[in-house]
Amino acid sequence: MSGAYVTFNVEEATKRVIAAGIRLVETGLIARTWGNVSHRINREQFVITPSGRDYRSLTPEDVVTVQIADGTYSGIIKPSSERGVHAAVYRQFPDVNFVIHTHQTEASVISASELDSIDIIEGPLAGKVLCGAYALPSTKKLARNVAASLENTNNRAIIMKNHGAVCYGVDDEEAFSVALALESACQRFVADVYRQISGDSHAEPAAISQLVLEGNYRQDALVRTEEGPFYNSRRTEDGFVLVSSSSRDEEIVVKFGERSVNTPEEALLHEAIYKKHQHVHYMTWNRSPEVAAFSRTSLKLKPLLDDFAQLIGTSARVAEADPRSVAAALGRSSAVFVRGQGALCCSGTEDDAAAISMVLDKNCKAYVGASLLGSVKPLHYWESLLMRFVYLNQYSKQASRSSR
Repeated sequence: MSGAYVTFNVEEATKRVIAAGIRLVETGLIARTWGNVSHRINREQFVITPSGRDYRSLTPEDVVTVQIADGTYSGIIKPSSERGVHAAVYRQFPDVNFVIHTHQTEASVISASELDSIDIIEGPLAGKVLCGAYALPSTKKLARNVAASLENTNNRAIIMKNHGAVCYGVDDEEAFSVALALESACQRFVADVYRQISGDSHAEPAAISQLVLEGNYRQDALVRTEEGPFYNSRRTEDGFVLVSSSSRDEEIVVKFGERSVNTPEEALLHEAIYKKHQHVHYMTWNRSPEVAAFSRTSLKLKPLLDDFAQLIGTSARVAEADPRSVAAALGRSSAVFVRGQGALCCSGTEDDAAAISMVLDKNCKAYVGASLLGSVKPLHYWESLLMRFVYLNQYSKQASRSSR
């Protein structure tokens, strides 16, 4: 495609990239460091966020200059592993100067379905948004798959199968506008399908989840998840501290093996996990409508999205609500469903536990959406196992170091 290229000041482009990274976190379009941002600086180069770094801690020296032609760079800081995707966009569209790659929730739901595209009626994405073929993250094949889709569209976004989306524009404002418009469009698409099937005009997440997972879509028959109270927790030297999920000011100190009349029954669940899984130092509940609905099934949630495979593992199981069953069901995963209550997300740091919760919620939504739009096809087991291994041995350690 022909067009005029614009040259940008490197310092200004770098500032915009850093600001956009923070904005991605604040808008919830990414979890943790999942996603990346770049800005073209001339016909041959762009600047991009580094690999595995907390966007809130970035400095101008952390942003890397990359060659559009082949993705090469100089210096000791490694750029985002998805720089090939960004380069493909800049090669295809000379008028594009800003690219954001997100793992945004609603687009990810569509990415996990059997659809090859979705039609959008209005807004900046009016027309057809394509779904690029799947490939393992950070691979040349993934960049090639995105490039192939770019050659067949003039739209400003591509949905990446089982992964997320890449959105782009003349500047950062257009790129963000596209990302937000894509979220709204994908959400409407799933809701419209639900309305056609059920006849329910409301399309509430709880109702959609119950239709898919329990075969019942009557609003007056929605199963209510237990009300709680529920507690998140953090490990201490000789026990743990329970923190109310509704009020962080409410804390209960619990020592292993000791009970008082004020100790909630839920403490037994936390104690069982802490004793059996020494690497766990933080736990947080997720009780979203989709997660709660899944906890009422006997299914095993497998990765439909590659960030689930990385952060959580090859599956998350539903356990009966007794301490021994929950601790055993957690296994090598980072999350476990507790029958009828939601899911406990477990990790070594508070930030990781929060990210695991976001990713679990997104994968449950993807399961519901994929079921509604066709059938559920999890990622291949061995690919999921490989992604989990790479994450634990490379990415998570790098991210941990960068956030200190």
